Amino acid sequence: MAPLISGFVPFFNNRKTVLPALISLLRQTLFIDDILAIDDASSDGSAELVSGSRFRYVSQPSNLGRGAARHRGLLEAAGDLVVCCDATNVLPPDFVERLVPWFDDENVAAVYGWIQDPNPRGVVARWRSRHLFKAAHPMLIRKKAPLITYGTILRRSAVLDVGNFNPLLRHSEDVDLGERLLSAGYEIIFDPYTPVFCNVNNTVSEVLERYWRWYAGVDESCSWSGYFRNIVYSIRGMAKQDLDVGDPLSVLISLMCPHYQFWRSFIKR
Repeated sequence: MAPLISGFVPFFNNRKTVLPALISLLRQTLFIDDILAIDDASSDGSAELVSGSRFRYVSQPSNLGRGAARHRGLLEAAGDLVVCCDATNVLPPDFVERLVPWFDDENVAAVYGWIQDPNPRGVVARWRSRHLFKAAHPMLIRKKAPLITYGTILRRSAVLDVGNFNPLLRHSEDVDLGERLLSAGYEIIFDPYTPVFCNVNNTVSEVLERYWRWYAGVDESCSWSGYFRNIVYSIRGMAKQDLDVGDPLSVLISLMCPHYQFWRSFIKR
């Protein structure tokens, strides 16, 4: 008998992209039995858009952040396999069908694909694809990978076994959960042959914030030595890559990146 599969999309003010994300779960070739829309107290009309749809709508009492929304999604899910998709992404129709076989190994707690922008338009999208999504880097299947939840299948029983997502974390909630899963002896699989498609355009400030959120860590730690290392990397690594591919406008974003990270983690904090 096929396992019961749930899916959820957490969202906050994602009116333009939340429905495509939910519909991509609905259109899976391997049927998802239970699809939830987890509203983290949106105020842009996305709640009204989703609450009247065919998906099970769950509303948070206030804007509690990413950790709390994912924590709620795991508690509400009916199936032991739970598909998690960010509200700014869409999953290809065969996403679930391709990743579910990994769970034949009872030690596997999570499997995720590789986020991509197949047709980046504009300098910000090109920078994001190059430096955030690592589009030009050759990727191989990786076991014991750090957990990322932009397009992922989780084993609910394993996640609950290690305490679920930390509801107090507004970012890095997946990294935190992944560390606990690996420490408990579970496997996390990165499958780069299964794509996840980004479905949103970012401004410069949004992409810098996104980069910071991905790499800040749970404690948002920073130091002067780390700041200077990031400056060197932004010049010798990131800016050099931009110039090597003939994209000089991207250099400006690369050079801003370490200063934004430092300000976000240290001065503003």
